[in-house]
Amino acid sequence: MKNIIAYLSIIIAIVALYGFAFTLSNNDDPAGNKIFVDNKCNMCHTVKSVGIESKKSDASDLSNAGVGMNSEDMIKYLKKEMKLNGQDHKTAFKGSDEDLKKLVEWLSTLKTESE
Repeated sequence: MKNIIAYLSIIIAIVALYGFAFTLSNNDDPAGNKIFVDNKCNMCHTVKSVGIESKKSDASDLSNAGVGMNSEDMIKYLKKEMKLNGQDHKTAFKGSDEDLKKLVEWLSTLKTESE
């Protein structure tokens, strides 16, 4: 009987630790999302698929930003080194290259059509 209790205790501990580790790795607020908000990208853009809204009524929704543009082109566009549809991005990204990379990685994951 003691062996069964010890065995069940170990199983419960493993399951609990696994669940705890999973909640840490399943970050609902990835770095790119935070960089997006911290750099006030939401002044001109929304990301309705993750609940980011802009106060502008004509804000572009980036909920599907990961479709149709690769990471290198996104970086060039945000640095104003490339035009998109014949237009430059209104403001050049002012953060670090590392932050820009994280932002673009996050934007590249946005492939859900907005509602």
